[in-house]
Amino acid sequence: MVLSGFSAIIASLFYLFASLFIWKQIQTQQTLRHKILLTAGLAVILHALALSATLLKGAQIEFGLGNGLSLIAWLASTILLFTNLNKHTETLGIFIFPLAAFSTLFPFGLQDIHPLPYELGSHVLISISAYSIMGLATAQAILYSIQERRFRKKQLGIVLKALPPLQTMEKTLIQLIVIGFIFLSFALLSGAFFIENLFAQHLVHKTFFAILAWTVYALLLLGHFQRGWRGQKAARYAIWAYIFLVLSYVGTEIILYQMG
Repeated sequence: MVLSGFSAIIASLFYLFASLFIWKQIQTQQTLRHKILLTAGLAVILHALALSATLLKGAQIEFGLGNGLSLIAWLASTILLFTNLNKHTETLGIFIFPLAAFSTLFPFGLQDIHPLPYELGSHVLISISAYSIMGLATAQAILYSIQERRFRKKQLGIVLKALPPLQTMEKTLIQLIVIGFIFLSFALLSGAFFIENLFAQHLVHKTFFAILAWTVYALLLLGHFQRGWRGQKAARYAIWAYIFLVLSYVGTEIILYQMG
């Protein structure tokens, strides 16, 4: 526990340093990409070490609100690093890395643990992957929405000027949603095997909002590819869908925490 706590604290500091490097790059327009990626990469590795100590225990996964939110932030940060293999998207870290810095400490403050066998745990991990990818897509949607509005008014600030062009932002948003939608679909399908009684297992709230989120994402993708939905409309759909997705997880965990 001491080692995992130390790793979490150091990871938090590296996330904050990566955020500072991004902010300096935005302000000074210096190229600090390598420093950002190196610092964030170290943060992700240390974050993973801290999470493995609190998440994996023997033949089961000890899952709860604290390490669940921390895992979402870790996956979002990891995915962001991978997107930098073919795109310059490190600027998005100014929004994700500070949240990840705080999330590394959540498992030590929120101790509501639900032990899960690995079969059910695999379903949870798929679900968390979907939440993380869609979370990154939502951050992209918010930035795109603000950038597009400010571009029309010719009021782009230093942060928005540092972002990729609108066309690249929109293309990245749709790509993330497509990948996240696949994970979310698998999460819903795999979850059906573990549902015996919605009411007894307190899953009505979770299932309702998860299906609602899936439906909104499906409408967004159908509208984009069939009717050419894009711009602010696509961003609004993405943001609302993720709100429903967050309610399906966080709201259920709060209910279970209060009942426990």
